[in-house]
Amino acid sequence: MSLLETHAFFACYRDRFNARDGDGVADLWHSPSAITDTREGAAHVTWWAEDAPMRRNMHALCGLYAKAGDAQWNFELLDHVAMGANHAFAHVRWTLTAAGGERLQRFNTGYQLARFADGPRALMCTAYQEDLSSWKNDHAAQ
Repeated sequence: MSLLETHAFFACYRDRFNARDGDGVADLWHSPSAITDTREGAAHVTWWAEDAPMRRNMHALCGLYAKAGDAQWNFELLDHVAMGANHAFAHVRWTLTAAGGERLQRFNTGYQLARFADGPRALMCTAYQEDLSSWKNDHAAQ
């Protein structure tokens, strides 16, 4: 998967989060798929064997991010590793900025992407820096 295609995938992903389009975000994920993060000092994996639980998660994230009002997501593609014609790993830095320009959140994540007949899809996200519990407490009321 090319750098250009990977960048276009994340531009679409960002735009759908900025539109608070939970279904649109979910449409960019494969089923099955997974996310891993850290909870209580150890890795935790959420495996979405079916589309519906993953889709609920993306709707919940859009709802959480909507609480920041007109805040917008942006991304930097820090690393791209092409793995043949149909796969790539991407290391992405996300920044959420309030309408007034205040940075609300910045974190890095890793993604395993694969190209299917309907386009590139996320297979796995490693959310090793985002702390939603902290963010909820600090910014959810804004």
